Amino acid sequence: MTQPKDTLPKVPPFIPRRAEPPHKNGLDMRGMLSVATMLASMAALTISMVGAGRLIFDVFNDGLGSALNGMLVKVIVLGLTFFFGWGTGLACIRAFGNLVYPIIVTLYAWACLAAVSILYIKIIQKLFIQQYDVLHFWAYLIILLGGLFVLLCLHLLIEDHDLRPFAIPLLIISVLQLFVIVKRYIFTADAKGFLVISDFTIFVVMISIAALMLMHIGILSPLRNGLSSLFDQNGNSATEEDET
Repeated sequence: MTQPKDTLPKVPPFIPRRAEPPHKNGLDMRGMLSVATMLASMAALTISMVGAGRLIFDVFNDGLGSALNGMLVKVIVLGLTFFFGWGTGLACIRAFGNLVYPIIVTLYAWACLAAVSILYIKIIQKLFIQQYDVLHFWAYLIILLGGLFVLLCLHLLIEDHDLRPFAIPLLIISVLQLFVIVKRYIFTADAKGFLVISDFTIFVVMISIAALMLMHIGILSPLRNGLSSLFDQNGNSATEEDET
């Protein structure tokens, strides 16, 4: 038997296909920008770190005489290169949501910490020998603070990054410096007593920074929150533009 015609399902002659929003091109462009900013940031950060390493090598081996020749220009060039890499890296991670670059930046941060630790040990040796002047002492202190500044900048690139593990090597080397200070001024007869100020200045600065990193009290939280809110607003506005 055949089904009566009046009971047959009524199907419209066609169902209009719903037009898909043009998100594909936007996603492709976002991915290309993410890769482009990552490569640009990696190149700039690598160049600036290599250049800084060469400058520090000149200070320790050739003395400040040759290193100070055009020092301001060298610092400006390295600073602009680093901040270009830092800015593009910030856009890569926060604006374009790159998930690979935070891992690479973490490796850069550990490499920076290793360089700072080696410099710290080298400066402890220089202080123990006591063959330096006031200009060299300030150069050593500025080099250490510059390395730690780079480490903090890399730390700010990554959301929810923890600095506490990075403080452990600095704390260990600070304790090592304390032993060296005691050996120099207690167990050697030719120590220049007035130079103990230099030793303890370096020690107090480094142990204070390591302690602040270990306490994790959120000194950099306002700056981190400001960066996050800036890119959150840009991300929300970009999403709204894509939906319209």
